[in-house]
Amino acid sequence: MSLIRVQTLWTGVAGSPYYTNLYVIGPLSTNNGNSCADAWRVFLASLGAILRTGMTAQIDPELIEFDETTGNVTGAGNTIQAPVSFTGAGDVLPPSNQLLIRWTTEGIVHNRRVRGRTNLPGALESHNSGTGTPLPVVGTPVQSGLNAFLATMSGRMRIWAQPFVADPENPDNPTRPGSAHAVESASIAPYWAVLRSRRD
Repeated sequence: MSLIRVQTLWTGVAGSPYYTNLYVIGPLSTNNGNSCADAWRVFLASLGAILRTGMTAQIDPELIEFDETTGNVTGAGNTIQAPVSFTGAGDVLPPSNQLLIRWTTEGIVHNRRVRGRTNLPGALESHNSGTGTPLPVVGTPVQSGLNAFLATMSGRMRIWAQPFVADPENPDNPTRPGSAHAVESASIAPYWAVLRSRRD
């Protein structure tokens, strides 16, 4: 199966640019790439007044099609999406502290459940609870937007488990092809993702 990558570029916050990659089933002729770009932009726009002012998200006009098993590019299409500018006012959290979207699938690779993660930058101090966790003021609208996004995509979104080449010195982790797994649900983590630790 071929997959289509929809990439978003984030600017206007310390440490940027950031990149967000989403994957949907191909080929390009299905128009799934454009559908994903449209629905993702609607989601981002729904957060326009919530995330920090001065930050912008731009969906890349180039849609990349590739083979899920090898990662080799097989084609390219295009989408036209206006940038989303965010206007949330107030003190901001450190840019390394971000909202974390957790995507779930039924897939299993190398005895582990395949899951996806997407970071959303631009959180404000007003989103932070006294115990250092995201408040419903930000979690609720993000979750609502995610639910609408997945409903629009109606089973077409995928998490890509990338191909892996084994280390000869570690035979317990064998070479395996890439594989794509349908997203079943999405939720906001009850804690802030911390980029510098790479624990998320």
